[in-house]
Amino acid sequence: MKLSNHRKAFYITISILLSFFIWFYIANDEEVVLSVDEIPVEFLNEETALADKGLMLLKGDDATVDLELRMPRSLTYRFDTDSVRIVADLSTVNTSGTQSLSYTIVYPSRVSSSDISVKSPAVRAIPIEIGELFRKEVEIRCKLVGNVAEGYMAGSPQILPELLEVRGQQVDIMQVSYAQVTLNVENAKSTIVELLDFELYDYNDQLIENSHIHPASENIQVTLPVISVKEVPLSVELVESPGASASSFDFSIEPTSVTLSGDAAVLSAVDRIVLDTIHLEEITTSVSKTYEITIPEGLNNLSGITSATMNLINRAMSTQTYEVTQFDYENDASGHSVEIVTTSLMLTLRGAQEDLAALNAEDIRIIADLTDVEAASGTYTVPARVDTRTHVDVGAVGSYEVTVRLDSHESGH
Repeated sequence: MKLSNHRKAFYITISILLSFFIWFYIANDEEVVLSVDEIPVEFLNEETALADKGLMLLKGDDATVDLELRMPRSLTYRFDTDSVRIVADLSTVNTSGTQSLSYTIVYPSRVSSSDISVKSPAVRAIPIEIGELFRKEVEIRCKLVGNVAEGYMAGSPQILPELLEVRGQQVDIMQVSYAQVTLNVENAKSTIVELLDFELYDYNDQLIENSHIHPASENIQVTLPVISVKEVPLSVELVESPGASASSFDFSIEPTSVTLSGDAAVLSAVDRIVLDTIHLEEITTSVSKTYEITIPEGLNNLSGITSATMNLINRAMSTQTYEVTQFDYENDASGHSVEIVTTSLMLTLRGAQEDLAALNAEDIRIIADLTDVEAASGTYTVPARVDTRTHVDVGAVGSYEVTVRLDSHESGH
């Protein structure tokens, strides 16, 4: 039977496709060689097990390995050559000197090592040189860059570890003077805690770049307290009274303020430090007192000043003594019969000269306060106040008492 041209073309196409699939299957199953060059060797336990034995890697740390790997062609399509690793374990090294160290090939994930064989190299080892390990501890310095925010102050940095251990050959580590970290404090308003890289410097403050020096720590933790700072005025409370106005005194404190530091919330609540309370009526001429400055709890005195002196001078007041014979009493809630035994009392008044000159003894009354004896009977000495009637700018100097006799009969006062 004769085939049509269309049918012939169909069978020819099918034959070609089948041939291609058969070839592709056979070709994919064919074993090929894949080259992976200059793979860096990763060394394990250099800073732990090897260092604990007092040994270090002197040469070979820059070693690379070239591999030729046999695998099915189909595997090459998903084999990531950049993921191939060479790992050498230094924990097996126990002596110094030149020696060979075996290594392990780590293939990419999702690739079975059973599908791969190593064509080259035949021996999986690299040459290394091991030497004696020396140790040295050096100080760590902190370099601050920038300025904290206005109204704040940076404290002393706290560094962990306090010293840095460096390891290596003696000739290398002996040149190390110190390690330095750099901390940026620009506009800081609170304590800074950072984990920082560091650099090594020699005794001429020159940067050291030596790959054979191995620090025991990779980073340095720096804590820098940043605290609020405030100038706080010192003051004395002046209590005025008739005849003793603050405007009549010259007043000064030296120093006028101290500088405090501490937590911003605590410091913001402190607007002044009160050294004392003085009743001006007790100051006839002048007074000078020195006070210990008490700093509020939780704050620090940055100024270092521990005492202040207050000077108070009465520049406009005069005093005059009067014999007073007019007496009265008040605050007798029990209705006693009250007799004031004291008939005459010398007292001193203070005020402006012109006010004292206008004041007569007849203008002055001494009024006994019966508050503390209102439920009693008998003779008592009680406190008294001075009443100058309309002369409100004149006041008594000191305190006064009078003697009274009380009985339980109703008073005619």
